[in-house]
Amino acid sequence: MNTDLFVDAHPTQCFSCLVVNCAECRSEVIEDKLYIVGTKPKEDKKLCTFEKTDRTNILSSLLQLYERLSEGVYAHPEKLTDADIEEICKWCIAYGMPAEASGDADIWLKYGKVGFLASSFVNRLHDIYTCYLLWRKVYLHDTDIRNFYVEKNISDEQCIEFLKTHMMQLNIKIAPVFSVSPPTFFLMCDDLLEVAKAQMFFECMSTDSYSVGVCATCGAPFPKKRRNNTLCEACQKTKYQRTREKQRMLKSNEQ
Repeated sequence: MNTDLFVDAHPTQCFSCLVVNCAECRSEVIEDKLYIVGTKPKEDKKLCTFEKTDRTNILSSLLQLYERLSEGVYAHPEKLTDADIEEICKWCIAYGMPAEASGDADIWLKYGKVGFLASSFVNRLHDIYTCYLLWRKVYLHDTDIRNFYVEKNISDEQCIEFLKTHMMQLNIKIAPVFSVSPPTFFLMCDDLLEVAKAQMFFECMSTDSYSVGVCATCGAPFPKKRRNNTLCEACQKTKYQRTREKQRMLKSNEQ
């Protein structure tokens, strides 16, 4: 299945979810639980649509966010540092607050606040990152021992079964649109995290090319804009400097 053709066939057939954009974001303890709360909303929650051109931007940004968080925060939100919370808040300001995150509507109903449980966010982020590591092992034939499934020498067959189990928890609804001709539909997700997992799902379905890349220099995930793109944006900017340094070292060794 070529997902590019799948999306091209119906321009509006892409991922959508409700998002609240806030100018500021902070952590707050509510009923003895740590929440990430958005303040100074720019507008009411709105439907955001992620088309082919930016289909994996949310996914890549969340994978990069996970790699910046402290180790061991999965299932242990008390280990989140101030720096971790700052990173999560920066991401929310840049991309938006999940508007309909599962179980997080309570603080809106009780306190009129837009936010989500930090533990829920981190745990779901861990689930997405696990899918990413499994995808790298199975589809990219990853050999990087920093990948848990490579380090433990887990077979591709087992990884595929793990990946299927994770993807069975994906929650996507189909919303038909009859106002256009021919009629089409949106793939509706609960929130931005579900959009990212849906993007990961479609990466697993692709047999043509992938929209997520793994940087050949630093190993970071990044959204691929071209089929032959092998570097993330940061490493692409420093490619010339690295080439010059490599040439300088070669000349020095020759002398």
